[in-house]
Amino acid sequence: MKTKWGSRITEDQKVILNLELVKKLTECLEYVIVHEMVHLEERLHNERFKKLLDKYMPSWRARREQLSELVF
Repeated sequence: MKTKWGSRITEDQKVILNLELVKKLTECLEYVIVHEMVHLEERLHNERFKKLLDKYMPSWRARREQLSELVF
């Protein structure tokens, strides 16, 4: 994956991670894992998705910001 940190395959219930994540902060890796696992419950980035992220990782917004500041 050259442009994404992670992806989910719904039909197989699998999550794929970009190997470049091992070079990033642990907090960023955790955020991507939780983000993709929430996609197993909610496909879209809608309000339900955000509520689930809030439930499982209340600090997700800060971690997303941190990750977005890092260069691929």
